[in-house]
Amino acid sequence: MASRTPLVSVILPVFNGGRFLKSSIDSVIGQSFKDIELLIWNDGSEDNSVSVIESYDDVRVRKFASTKNQGLFQTLNFLIAQATGDLIKLWSQDDVMKPNCVAESVKFLERHPSVGMAYSAYDIIADSGAVLRAAPVDLTPEVIAPNLAAQIMFYHGSITGNIANVMIRRSALESVGLFREDLLVSGDFEMWVRLAEGYPLGFIKEPLIFLRSHRGQFSRRKGIYIQFMHEDFDIIQTLVNRLPMEILDHARRYDRRHRQIQYVHHFLRCLLSRDWDEARGAYREIARFGGFAELLIIWLVTFNQRLFRMKPLYANQSQLSRGRAATSVSH
Repeated sequence: MASRTPLVSVILPVFNGGRFLKSSIDSVIGQSFKDIELLIWNDGSEDNSVSVIESYDDVRVRKFASTKNQGLFQTLNFLIAQATGDLIKLWSQDDVMKPNCVAESVKFLERHPSVGMAYSAYDIIADSGAVLRAAPVDLTPEVIAPNLAAQIMFYHGSITGNIANVMIRRSALESVGLFREDLLVSGDFEMWVRLAEGYPLGFIKEPLIFLRSHRGQFSRRKGIYIQFMHEDFDIIQTLVNRLPMEILDHARRYDRRHRQIQYVHHFLRCLLSRDWDEARGAYREIARFGGFAELLIIWLVTFNQRLFRMKPLYANQSQLSRGRAATSVSH
């Protein structure tokens, strides 16, 4: 039986997630660690999500709803405010927890009391549930100091790669504040940057969830990439201001020849596909960096980085040898 005040609050925002929602909820209910509550917010869904949610009659499940879609980060903030646990496990309507997910996350945070937030590796699955890609080898240290976290996120983006593999201490959220609700897509990235300023971050090397890849993902919707470009601009500048002086020049060149070249590539793909609105949006964001002609020349000379690609440089290269790069994957 769950205690009246569970240790872990699992929070699940839902918007038109009926297709995979049952397997997502079942994987939470079936956790080996039982001292949990599951808070589900139906954020104005128009599919069968409501009937799926209402089919659960479990004392650990608390249900909330709005008739109008509020957005991911406002919903997460509401659920955090309603949660009673000392540990907040973020969850997703598409994905599947392995049975030991919560237990191993709790053990990790108990073992590392200084860590403000922990994230795990993950396997990627298809619509059918078949494994598309097992978690690759990743040599990121278990405890990531603030200085190192800033460098990783500058070079690779959102360090967790997702929200569904994250568990946060309530005390850390009370210290740094909740998710920014003015951000539509990069609120998680901005939160990790904020958390990493005052707390070490934790990395659980064991893959604890199955992350589902499918066409309906939020991150694949039209215009979302432009929104990422827009919102990441200020977040990246925050990280630049935290970088060690000895790598600052290299980091700025890397940003020019890597991230900004990726943006140019997206712009050119939009032109080729005659997606004029998307191309105009990409050009507006690229123009914020200046020197568009120079970027285009770099894209051409490096053949979109296929002929030459700069490598990240860390202040203490022996600190880190990453097996993979973190990337943003939003639902």
